[in-house]
Amino acid sequence: HQNIARLLDGGRSEEGTPFFAMEFVKGRSIDEFCEERNLTFNQRLRLFLQVCAAVSFAHSRLVVHRDLKPSNILVTSDGTIKLLDFGIAKILSDEENLQNQTVTQLGMMTPKYASPEQISGQMVSTSSDIYSLGLILYELLTG
Repeated sequence: HQNIARLLDGGRSEEGTPFFAMEFVKGRSIDEFCEERNLTFNQRLRLFLQVCAAVSFAHSRLVVHRDLKPSNILVTSDGTIKLLDFGIAKILSDEENLQNQTVTQLGMMTPKYASPEQISGQMVSTSSDIYSLGLILYELLTG
């Protein structure tokens, strides 16, 4: 998706540490971009629609981001959104261990933007990302 940073490579280092290599995105976090450019209410909403499109695309592929926050949403100089950091994302499935696959351990999230179910260690779904999007939008519109 044009608003999601591309995954270039992944695997394990020689020491066994897992890694993802993503495209380099030169941009500002969405909140900083909005403030620096003094964007209007409507301009902020239009920008946020790109975020929603990226998250919707991920959700349609059964991927839950689980760490949506302004610093994971960059805006390039031309106003294009790039969603980053799928490091703790989970793929939803019908497998027997679904709950274990989508539970976030405390520390593997940003508490300020985490949904109540993430904080309490319950099953995470696409609604968890929607909750985080609501927080981000609230901050973008109210400061």
